[in-house]
Amino acid sequence: MRFIAEDAIPRLLEHLAGGGRTVWAPRVVRDSVNTVLFAPWSAGEPVETGAYTHLSAKAALLPPTERLFGFGYLQAAGEERIELEPEEPEESPVLFGARVCDARALAALDALFFPASGGFNDPGYAGRRSGLTVITLACTTCDSACFCSSFGKGPAETDGSDLILYPVANGFLAEPVTDAGSELVRLDLFQDSRLEKPELAVTARVETAGLREKFIDLFSDIDLWRQVSEKCLSCGFCAYACPACHCFNIFDEMSGDREGERCRSWDSCMFYSYTLETSGHNPRPEIAHRYRNRIGHKFSYFPANRGEILCTGCGRCIRGCPAGVDIREVIRTVQER
Repeated sequence: MRFIAEDAIPRLLEHLAGGGRTVWAPRVVRDSVNTVLFAPWSAGEPVETGAYTHLSAKAALLPPTERLFGFGYLQAAGEERIELEPEEPEESPVLFGARVCDARALAALDALFFPASGGFNDPGYAGRRSGLTVITLACTTCDSACFCSSFGKGPAETDGSDLILYPVANGFLAEPVTDAGSELVRLDLFQDSRLEKPELAVTARVETAGLREKFIDLFSDIDLWRQVSEKCLSCGFCAYACPACHCFNIFDEMSGDREGERCRSWDSCMFYSYTLETSGHNPRPEIAHRYRNRIGHKFSYFPANRGEILCTGCGRCIRGCPAGVDIREVIRTVQER
């Protein structure tokens, strides 16, 4: 394996940013109390490699708010027509410091927005994803909220990564996964090393086998869903923090009455207004209905339609939930019922 020193990481990021590429990296939010988020990096700015980000890395591919295109009403030859101004997505970004659970979530997002088997490709997502380079930080420690061992290879997962960095004394061991990763470790910043790969963190595990079918059997048991969602505030933090949740809203913003832009923004099925119809009827009026949909989407509907479980065990929804809802306990309750 190859080795890169901790103090060489800024030079690696400068290399990656060459040609105008945007490098996303974990950074401490200014004036915060150790809040770490993924954000675009600029030369000279510090990068946090030892902490876990409070939100996932999906904003690098699916921005919280994104301009899809501009439009205007024009007069031509005595007729009015609409002219569209397409938005050119940023291409070939770099995601540095993703965790295994972040990288693994790309498979679920790809299945919907950029399917390898063909079908509709979302232009903005596809433009960013097709040139994306993912450098992952392996987890050699974990906390009480982690449960990535429930999915795939757990902390040893390589899917979604181009290069994996394993923390060791004074730096990182580098393991390339793709050709892009192999090209990076040839840089002079990396040196040959005889160090052994460190032991990876062992995380808690929940059983998901058969959950898809059990959910269908328990769909109409509304008392169960009221029980497991009793503490939920329907605030939507779990969806915004999740690396795989992808619900969005589309709206038009007008500049005067002749031109505007169409935008997309994150949304959450936990919000009351998400399914509110124009008639005033809401098919999911209770938090129990909405939380049932959240669990069903992750572990039943999406796997049935796209083949991927919509959870990677990152634990962010557990750490950040203001009401203390633990999705692992919900899964266990459904399994036991």
